[in-house]
Amino acid sequence: MAAAIHLGYLPPRVGTEEELRILRRQFLPFVQGLKSAVAVGILHHMGEGKKGEDVFILATGKKTDLLLKTLTNILPLLGEDPLHYHFINCQTYMIQKAQTDLDPCGWYNQIGQMVRQVQKGL
Repeated sequence: MAAAIHLGYLPPRVGTEEELRILRRQFLPFVQGLKSAVAVGILHHMGEGKKGEDVFILATGKKTDLLLKTLTNILPLLGEDPLHYHFINCQTYMIQKAQTDLDPCGWYNQIGQMVRQVQKGL
């Protein structure tokens, strides 16, 4: 969902649960996430943002921190500058959704706010 918001396919904010239900019915790739264990560790290119940045999603499985740390540490070995990459752990927002009393709109709007912060930092 965060990638779809970042790329402008979904709005960063919704006002009603009905609006959110309509958005979630859109036929966007991976809007419900990646469920297959086969997809874990594979970067999926979703598109290019407004500033020319490439946007990817990555299924991390149960060891999110380990995979993100590995990716960050391997970049210099591949001749890449880690400062040119922003890895955002959206799993944090899924945990918040499960552990808080946020209504669905509040949870979605938090993801939209996170996306806007990332976009401002580009």
